[in-house]
Amino acid sequence: VIFGLYSVLTLKRPDIHALSFVAFTFGAGAVCLIPLFVWEMLTRPLMRLDAANLMTLFYVALFPSTIAYLCFNRGVQLIGANRAAPFFHVVPVFGTVMSIAFLGEHPQAFHFIGFALVLTGVFVASRKASA
Repeated sequence: VIFGLYSVLTLKRPDIHALSFVAFTFGAGAVCLIPLFVWEMLTRPLMRLDAANLMTLFYVALFPSTIAYLCFNRGVQLIGANRAAPFFHVVPVFGTVMSIAFLGEHPQAFHFIGFALVLTGVFVASRKASA
């Protein structure tokens, strides 16, 4: 529901630079997460600040966060929220492909069945309606 609202309201955003809009969105999200952050700091051990963890944070901050949202927002701007929304469902497909490529996950039949279902759904949902 919240992401649907985000997609639709993206079209009504103020006329500001795309990166400024993403920064504001992330800032608002971070403020909402403060109570959970405080709870985690009180109940969990601190994360080690080693090279692997810092590189992971850098990767997540740059690619699946900033660049992905910039691209999604641009897609909504170009084709509208109704036609862009189905493409959100390919996120698990890309996540699975990357886990196979980078983490050594072994592809299973259910992966390919899921890929086919998701891609078929995106194809059907993104077709133009026949008149």
